[in-house]
Amino acid sequence: MRKKIYSTKVELSNNHPLFCKIIQLTIQHNVFMFFVNKLIFSTLITALIFASCENSMSKNNNSAQTKSGTIVSDSTAIADALHNFFTWYNANSIRIDTTYKFTIEGGAHTALDEKKLQMYFSEIKKSNVVSDELIDNETKFYHACAKFWETESSKDLNTGLGADRFLCAQDYIAPYNTAAVTSIIKDNRAQATLTLKGDMPGETNALKFEMKKENGKWLLSKLGCNSGVKY
Repeated sequence: MRKKIYSTKVELSNNHPLFCKIIQLTIQHNVFMFFVNKLIFSTLITALIFASCENSMSKNNNSAQTKSGTIVSDSTAIADALHNFFTWYNANSIRIDTTYKFTIEGGAHTALDEKKLQMYFSEIKKSNVVSDELIDNETKFYHACAKFWETESSKDLNTGLGADRFLCAQDYIAPYNTAAVTSIIKDNRAQATLTLKGDMPGETNALKFEMKKENGKWLLSKLGCNSGVKY
């Protein structure tokens, strides 16, 4: 004898309580996931912006530190260059002046010995702190002086010969190789000031020099000793 199988079919209308509950839960879930996804997205965006800002600030700080470090390094290098030159010059100037005396005296007027002048500057170049530009400038200076010598008596103190050009004095009477040095640097050029202390308290004498950077090394390019001669 066959058994009858009965099935129950439940139909949910739009007003059925279970249908409404399902719809409500679905909406709540979707709203919840929307805000979760929005929070995750916002968090990621914030993290990316923060990382980008940190990286930018780090680069700017490193750039500023590098620039500052370069200025400090150049200032020290300029001071060292001047100190090294005057240490060398103090040890060699008398020998060079005697061996390569570039003025011709004995006649009515002093004359310039061009060959000895070039030999003199070749020796100065051995200090390794002098540029070709300085030699060109000093050569022009002595050529200008020689024009005055043509009308000056050789018995008088001739133009440009009253003081040592490098010391801007007649004798080495101050510690040039340890004096304080300050500099104003612009690219590969610099204005350097070497300040000597005088005999009296508070007395100072400031010497000006122009420097240039060649192949990473600071060299003398022009002396600041004013002898009243334009060249």
